[in-house]
Amino acid sequence: MDQPIPLAQKIYFLGIHPEKGGIRSGAASAMHFVVIGTLLMDLYLQKKIKFDGKRVIVLSTKSDNELHRFVLGKMSQAKSPKKISTWISKLNYSQKYIRNEVQKGLVAKRLIRLEEKQFLFFKWKKPVVLNKQVMYRMISEIDTQIFKGTTAEDELIFLSFLEPAAILRIIYHDRKKRKQARARLKEMRIKNRVSGAVADAIATSQAIAASVAASAAASAATNH
Repeated sequence: MDQPIPLAQKIYFLGIHPEKGGIRSGAASAMHFVVIGTLLMDLYLQKKIKFDGKRVIVLSTKSDNELHRFVLGKMSQAKSPKKISTWISKLNYSQKYIRNEVQKGLVAKRLIRLEEKQFLFFKWKKPVVLNKQVMYRMISEIDTQIFKGTTAEDELIFLSFLEPAAILRIIYHDRKKRKQARARLKEMRIKNRVSGAVADAIATSQAIAASVAASAAASAATNH
């Protein structure tokens, strides 16, 4: 596709099961935190915000993207710059709206459709992949970026979110290959340092997502 896909839409799209639809079970628990983290990175790459230490500074509230305007509007109302972790926690209260907007963006690109579902009194919209070729092409590009390397900041940032989003195990079913991919990602992080403030933002997002995923896994294990 010629139209670039924002990181938040990209990570959500990759988390959808290509055959069954819905977010894959391994990615479901931490997905909304990873989406919020990549959403902040989209705003950073578009120079709408910058990271000063571990705080977010709003540079512009103007955007053609409704979701970006929503987040920037919330941030601009704060009396003083807040920490990245604070914004991730605050934006989590709007996770339904954020998810809906991410889904709408993918529907507009004809990458997914939303299937109405109901169980008893519960209603929800299940994302179903329409364009599997785009998904497989994304996976192929990620594999190339990991094993051939990249110095593009947006690609390095996106690759950093694959592990907390549980996308690596989706791309590499083979454990040995997955281990090699993790080693390559670690090597790339050391060699191609993104700015310290951006690294802090990524690390904070990863830590929150990993913590949520771990607690979800522990809860699932206890319930069995």
